[in-house]
Amino acid sequence: MQHKGGGDFMDINQFKRERDEALLSLDKEKILRFCEKYQVPMPHNDLSFWAGIHKSIYLLKTATPEQKEFSKNWLISRGFNPGIG
Repeated sequence: MQHKGGGDFMDINQFKRERDEALLSLDKEKILRFCEKYQVPMPHNDLSFWAGIHKSIYLLKTATPEQKEFSKNWLISRGFNPGIG
């Protein structure tokens, strides 16, 4: 897709679908492919990477209560706050 200025722009609904699918898969390679495609920077530290993924899942509207609970427990068990901040 292009806007009037001629540059590409992103279909936000497609981005959200792909983001949610990648995050909820908990498949690191799939998540990294998504991040590369959309130029989303990710930490190189494995603990920071997974903390960010689980915090995102916990706050994701499309995640099931079970997925949110799993991510919340993952974060708490490693000393992270599941909320924002």
